[in-house]
Amino acid sequence: MSMGNGHYYQSESTADVERTPPPGRVAIVLTGLAIGILLMGIQLWILTLALDLYLSGGGANILALALISGLIFLGGLIVLRLLGRHPHFQ
Repeated sequence: MSMGNGHYYQSESTADVERTPPPGRVAIVLTGLAIGILLMGIQLWILTLALDLYLSGGGANILALALISGLIFLGGLIVLRLLGRHPHFQ
């Protein structure tokens, strides 16, 4: 929350919370991030290829490429939703 002077104050209950992942999970987080960035690049490349084929008037592969791009996007949304859930410990 800003007090109008550009400084943000944390609440007392969250000021001392450590926000780094536990040891051993850093590699998993970085691997997931790398895979996500790679899939996003592939998805955008496929979508660009489909648009280029569409604008050049070529091929029946346009729909297949657009569907593959959409499936990659939906997969990313599903993973994002799964990561947003908090695990329930027993």
